[in-house]
Amino acid sequence: MTEPDRKALIFVFDDNEAIRSLVRIHLQQAGYEVHAFEDAVEGGRVMLESPPDLLICDVNMPYMDGLEFLGAMKTDPRVARVPTIMLTSRTDEETEMAAANAGAARYLTKPLRRDDLLQAVAQVLSKSRVGGVLPKGA
Repeated sequence: MTEPDRKALIFVFDDNEAIRSLVRIHLQQAGYEVHAFEDAVEGGRVMLESPPDLLICDVNMPYMDGLEFLGAMKTDPRVARVPTIMLTSRTDEETEMAAANAGAARYLTKPLRRDDLLQAVAQVLSKSRVGGVLPKGA
């Protein structure tokens, strides 16, 4: 498969199995390659070995919450440029601002609508691509 034809690789971090499965199904049906993980510790290890094109990350997770993970991620050159969509049940402005300050590209709240998810993913990926191709090292 040539680079422009490559499916975008998306990692999903969410400790809720139902949400994780639902997001994975929606994204796979839309043609994305998806790997889902229960938490940022498990997914973070894989992410350092093979960075995705996009990360969708829950805020509230065990071991390391999504905001802590996003902050740590932005300090590591291997994954610092991976765009992130925060996905959470938290609707308060304080959390949304914290996500934006940590570098999240988008903030989506649960319950999640399929169309909102796919639109956000397409928008974030289009901003991270140049001429439809992911930049090297991104």
